[in-house]
Amino acid sequence: MTKPLHLALLCAALGAGLAGCSTWTAFKQDARDVGQSAGRGVERAGQATGRGLEKAGEATGRGIEKAGEKIQEISK
Repeated sequence: MTKPLHLALLCAALGAGLAGCSTWTAFKQDARDVGQSAGRGVERAGQATGRGLEKAGEATGRGIEKAGEKIQEISK
């Protein structure tokens, strides 16, 4: 994109953001709130992934344990 087009898009985005806010301070606060919400979403996704991996590890461990028990039963 050309530099004037970038500037025009930036101004349009800024104008749209300010149209929803009554002041520049409110605009900055809204931006902070959106950033914090995104951060919380990423944190929750990370926690869910961690729990999923933990459960998968536990299930794998139980499966290996049961397989070992079956091998012992068969070898008797």
